[in-house]
Amino acid sequence: MAGSPGPSFFERHDNVYLYVPNLIGVGIPLVSGHTVSELRPSRPTPPSLAHSYPPGYARIAFALYGFAVASTSPGAMVLSYALSFVCDELDGRFARMLNQTSTLGQVLDMVTDRVATSCLLATLCMLFPAWHLAFVVLLGLDIFSHWFQMYSTLACGVSSHKDTNSRSRVVRFYYQQRLFMGFCCVCCEVLYLCLYLLAWPQYRAWGVLPLPQTWLQLGGSAGVCSAEARGIPLVALVALAALPGVAVKQFVNVVQLGNAMTTLVQLDTAKRQ
Repeated sequence: MAGSPGPSFFERHDNVYLYVPNLIGVGIPLVSGHTVSELRPSRPTPPSLAHSYPPGYARIAFALYGFAVASTSPGAMVLSYALSFVCDELDGRFARMLNQTSTLGQVLDMVTDRVATSCLLATLCMLFPAWHLAFVVLLGLDIFSHWFQMYSTLACGVSSHKDTNSRSRVVRFYYQQRLFMGFCCVCCEVLYLCLYLLAWPQYRAWGVLPLPQTWLQLGGSAGVCSAEARGIPLVALVALAALPGVAVKQFVNVVQLGNAMTTLVQLDTAKRQ
């Protein structure tokens, strides 16, 4: 009907760039002088306002700030990266709650995940040169697996790389049980952040647990033990606790990479028939 109010900021509207999940942050920032509290559902966002202001993607901003101070302020870096990771959880919830799911949002979510993790692994390569090959392998596996999986699902007409009919029970369980998937993803980020903190002397000496001398020598050679305190840091214990989830995540990456490659080969075979 002519003159009827358009959809509000918190409903599905025409400007995908200003969808709440694409702006998401811990307390969404100002949108050109307008706070979220001012953009209530009872006050529709005029099309001219929605199309005239660029979005401020808080998750990307948190990550950028974290890496900007990574060489000088480990506490600020970890906090900023953690806030960015929290935004990853919030954006999906808001997308479903407000019916603001979009292809742009899905791609933005996945690409931001991959870029943030890659930057963190690249940082670890610089901090732990002796382990750089392991970090490069993890980085490459993450990108290879998700890129192949995304392309194969799109080629098959599936809406998301998380909608999988993998032959592997572990992979199916991983994607069907979102809490378990979230646990494994958190474990990966926790492990990488803990390793980052262990590059700083103050965190290697924080909350040290005494250990036998043989264990200390093994931990010292890996760079996770404090020789001065004769023990293993609390941060290293947290990293060790995250290892099972990390192992599952890497297993899923390997299996879904293989499945995606098989799917692409089958698609090529079907086209030739």
